[in-house]
Amino acid sequence: MNSTMDENQTWRTFLGQLIADPQERQRIADMMNINPVTLQRWTTGKSNPRPDNLPPLVAALPHYRQQLTVLIAREYPTALQVPQPEAEPPVEISAAFYTQVLNAYTSNTAQQRKIAVYNLILQQIVTHLDPQQVGLVVVLSLCVPPRSGQMIRSLRQVNARSSITDGHQLEYMTQFFGAESQTGHAASTGHPVIIQNQQEKLRLFPLHYCEHEECSVAYPILLSDQVAGTLAILCKQPDFFTQAYLDLIQNYVNLLVLAFEPDDFYAIDKLKLGIMPPRQQQYATLATFKQRVANHLIEANQNMRYLSPRQAETIVWQEIEELLLHTPLS
Repeated sequence: MNSTMDENQTWRTFLGQLIADPQERQRIADMMNINPVTLQRWTTGKSNPRPDNLPPLVAALPHYRQQLTVLIAREYPTALQVPQPEAEPPVEISAAFYTQVLNAYTSNTAQQRKIAVYNLILQQIVTHLDPQQVGLVVVLSLCVPPRSGQMIRSLRQVNARSSITDGHQLEYMTQFFGAESQTGHAASTGHPVIIQNQQEKLRLFPLHYCEHEECSVAYPILLSDQVAGTLAILCKQPDFFTQAYLDLIQNYVNLLVLAFEPDDFYAIDKLKLGIMPPRQQQYATLATFKQRVANHLIEANQNMRYLSPRQAETIVWQEIEELLLHTPLS
């Protein structure tokens, strides 16, 4: 859209243009953990945002950060003022955020609870750890459910958040990780894997190095001696992860356990991860996902056999996992 502003434009009318697309409206609402109708009410002036709603709104629209900041300041002069930088942000999870998570946990159905809770926590990690937007990516990967009687062979990225421009696209991407990855190593050992510089990442996990990645951590999501997956955080600044940050991340990972049901966890000794190709080699196979799901649903219907979309998706992820495990590394 045209990024120029006239003197009569307000942040409400500007936002109204941005959310005219229902998919974009839903995306912004999901990132802010609010109802899409709330966004529409703001644009018409039927309701007003709380001051703490405005920074997440700007963060959800990185392409329009400058315009929104100027326009919001006309109505709310102090809402987006950046506090004087400190050596580090507060290194404890606030009581208010614990309340938010518990509200999300208790107010959602079992089917919606998982996504609502982990989306809330992923976004908060980015906001908390990177208020100055140094460049942070948070990736959640879960164990791929095995076929009956088999071992866990890989993990799959299910969501992500980022403070990097265009990073919101990450939440729609997926990728498989195996024993060759930092993510897989953390899950299979049950211990965090901390890498503080680019050279170390290239030496230990070269297949999954990301451009501009300077340091990274991967934490297993544990319930006793069982693991559901891994939370990985990548940063563009070397030596970013101080001990205070590492302790804070562990607390967020502990809180993340609330998002999952008991059957999402697997005994660590049930993990026998294979080797997955780099993400570029995975793209062509991943692109077949929707068609494969449709084929399974059609086949089940023709055979008068009930198969839910979720069951079909699980079967297809297992199929894709098997194909990738047998893909030669290029």
